[in-house]
This record gives sequence, structure tokens and C-alpha cells, in this order.
Amino acid sequence: MPRKTPKARALRDAVRQLIVSHRALDQARRPCGTALPLPYAYALLELLHSAEPMTVTALAQRLTIDRTNVSRLCARMQTLGELSMQPHPEDARARTLALTDKGRAVAQAVDASSAAYFEGIEQTLGDSVADVIEALELLGSAMVLSEDED
Repeated sequence: MPRKTPKARALRDAVRQLIVSHRALDQARRPCGTALPLPYAYALLELLHSAEPMTVTALAQRLTIDRTNVSRLCARMQTLGELSMQPHPEDARARTLALTDKGRAVAQAVDASSAAYFEGIEQTLGDSVADVIEALELLGSAMVLSEDED
């Protein structure tokens, strides 16, 4: 097993601290002003902002979550009346996902709450916000490349 460099450990610790600071692990107090689990909130946002109808597989790919878990999440959303699933017009095995009026309202509330949360962070960062965004995008790309190598 390769030895971890001090910089790699520092990067790991910084990412861990970012996740903890974002309250992503807190079951009772989720980030962005919503009590919904992150996959649920992020699925709502993906569906809200998607220009085209999405399938379970496409949503799983966007969220980088196992398709089975996304299927369960979609079933829960459907049970709550927030999501409708219709047969895909070109693939009988697939279902297209669409937010219902209730789901759109929930997604819009999550979107507004999230935007307000990050506006506060943006104000705190001031002029360095563009640099932070660039660094996070670089980090995200590096994480994807690193994952692809495994």
C-alpha cells in the first residue's frame, strides 16, 4: 500500500472538514436549510433544473449514487406525491421522472433555502468567491479522475 504524503493527508482532512462544516453528516440539521437527506434534496434540485425528462439511471449518474438507492428514493418521492414516473417512450424498461406540482413546490423551497444559505457564505467570502469556486471545481474534477483510476 502506498504511503500517504503529508499533503495528501492535509487535503483529506480539509475535505473532511468541508463536509463536516457543511453539516452533511448531521441527521437532524441538514445543510441549506432543509431537513431532507442530501440525496433527496439533490435529487429534487436535479429534477427541478433538468431541461429534459430524466430516467432513474440518468438521475443516479448525476448524483453518483447506486441506481438501486435512487430507485428507492424515487419510490419514496412517488409515495409522498412529489414525483410521477411514466413509461419511457423509447425504452419500455425505463421510466421518465417528473416532479408533480407538490414535488415542484418542495424542490423550489429547497432551491430558495439553498440559495439563501449560499448567499450568506458568498458574503462571508467576499472577493475570493470566484477563487473558491474555481478551486472546488478543480477539486471535484480531480476526485472524479482519481475515482476513475480505481
